[in-house]
Amino acid sequence: MKRLLAIALLFATPAHAGETAIDGTWQGTSICQVKPSPCHGETVVYRVRQTGPDSHRIRAYKIVSGHEVFMGEIIGTYTSETTFKAQSLDRQQRTAIWTFTLNGNHMSGRLTLADGTLFRLIEADRVK
Repeated sequence: MKRLLAIALLFATPAHAGETAIDGTWQGTSICQVKPSPCHGETVVYRVRQTGPDSHRIRAYKIVSGHEVFMGEIIGTYTSETTFKAQSLDRQQRTAIWTFTLNGNHMSGRLTLADGTLFRLIEADRVK
């Protein structure tokens, strides 16, 4: 996964007051779909917290030798009980679209480049 440089989340309705369905810690896999490439499959941890009435912070980590290594931060607005999208720039300044769908304590995601290339598939479960 590339370090996230600049990020904005795009949603359709305002966030709920208090803790939302996406708040918490999620762990799973982020599997690269572009081969060959410098991209690798990873075990990931996403720590999601509401930071204001209409904003959330997602801190992304990969697991390396049993330790969490910080990859980047997504800051934006969460607006749906089941889905959200995030737009970011990677190290090469390419626009990338993160799309996640929540189903109870499971979150499925896709990272797609602006040209439509599917770059990653993400599956994560709530651990806290």
